[in-house]
Amino acid sequence: MTEAADRGPVVAHCATPYLWDGGGSWIHNQIAWLQRWHPVILTQEARNLDQYPAADLFSAEDFSPSKRFINRLVRHWTGEYPFYDAFLRRTGARVVHAHFGYQACRCLRAIRATGLPLLTTFYGADATSYTRQPQWRRRYVKLFESGRLFLAEGSTMARHVAEAGASPERIRVHHLGVDTRRILFRERGAEDGVVRILMCGHFREKKGFPDGLRALGRALQGVQGVDVQVVIIGDGPERDRVLEAITDSGLGDRVELRGLLPYREVLQSLESCHLLLQPSRTATDGDSEGGAPVILLDAQAAGVPVVATTHADIPEYVIDGGSGMLAPEGDLDGLTDLLRQMLTSPHGWAEMGRRGRAHVEAEYDARRQAERLELIYDDLVAAAD
Repeated sequence: MTEAADRGPVVAHCATPYLWDGGGSWIHNQIAWLQRWHPVILTQEARNLDQYPAADLFSAEDFSPSKRFINRLVRHWTGEYPFYDAFLRRTGARVVHAHFGYQACRCLRAIRATGLPLLTTFYGADATSYTRQPQWRRRYVKLFESGRLFLAEGSTMARHVAEAGASPERIRVHHLGVDTRRILFRERGAEDGVVRILMCGHFREKKGFPDGLRALGRALQGVQGVDVQVVIIGDGPERDRVLEAITDSGLGDRVELRGLLPYREVLQSLESCHLLLQPSRTATDGDSEGGAPVILLDAQAAGVPVVATTHADIPEYVIDGGSGMLAPEGDLDGLTDLLRQMLTSPHGWAEMGRRGRAHVEAEYDARRQAERLELIYDDLVAAAD
């Protein structure tokens, strides 16, 4: 850990783990592109630092054995992290930015001790399925009393945060960002007669992968001269349901399961694909995307047209009829029709790709969004002074 007081005001990002396999790029982009503010990171577990480097990182893993024991004990009995307040004072932090509502709850001990303004970004289940659990509803009451501002990826997520108990005047929509300079743009067309379709995400009910596979299988019925290959990146508890849907859809050996991949390999996979299929839906336990999967931004930035659903904030992230096509959430027939239209209309893919790239550059570029985030930090400090 290095002192950072002479490198601009300090914002402490709370994220555990920092950061996980096959994901986390959207949090890293909120940290890596800050210019006027200096980021430091608080975590209970550091992972994948080769993918997501962090110059100033404080991890509970570095505690002495006795301190690690106390940390686990306090965390278990209170639901909050001890020792963060000393770190915040030592670095001269001016703002604490917690990623996920449940992480913000675990930081409240340090907020009470330091009086620093707490900014919380909600991302999905933390604003949907967590709020159905009594223990988290109680914790969120304290969070919404103590937190200064709550960020949401889009208007639907903002509504979920308000329904969870946050005061609407403390909620602000702030889009996530992707590094558009890193993502190679290419106009798409069916050059070799094979349409490669990418599906990417954790195998959970809210991702809707079985819906997408079955809809694709139905869409191919009666379509002549179209050969399809499906690349699926991800893994998770719904793996058996995904495998069952592959069989039911008749896609069989047209599907390649690549498992979890580092972000850089996800981007490489996008380069060779023509379409992205993202059939998200609300899970039976209430879990939802909340906002929207960031792979939608990666795909549009790369020039890949999207077929998705109207779930959560996806309609804000994808221009329906512009950069992609959206079916009503849970409408398998509607999704089938859109896939059939897209598969038989490759002449429209290039224009969709151009519109998608322009959309992401204007509203979701990581550097632009980092500048906007720094203005939010400025406002928090001004209000606290």
